[in-house]
Amino acid sequence: MRSLAVVVFIALVAGAGLYLYQRPTVARGSVVAADLLASNPAVLKQLDCDDEIPIGINGATFSCVAQFKLGAVRHLTFELTRAGNIKQVGNEAMPTEDTPIIHKDDPWQ
Repeated sequence: MRSLAVVVFIALVAGAGLYLYQRPTVARGSVVAADLLASNPAVLKQLDCDDEIPIGINGATFSCVAQFKLGAVRHLTFELTRAGNIKQVGNEAMPTEDTPIIHKDDPWQ
């Protein structure tokens, strides 16, 4: 009877380990944003990242809205590698109220 209990216990632990192995780790965007802001204090004024960043076996891809000290606002895309390094892979300008809207139907505008 004892050996059956040991086998059942080992099977339960193995099942729980397999379940947890398949679930991605989720990082809070506010924590990642604080780390990135602390590493670039001379350039960045504010940084707002995705609320939840799922980290899988190959790392993660997430985006942030960055407000620079010179006034520009950009939509940045980052990649988190398996080694824990974060590198920027995308940079897009955010439309503002000052951005002119060009209507394609009016050739003189």
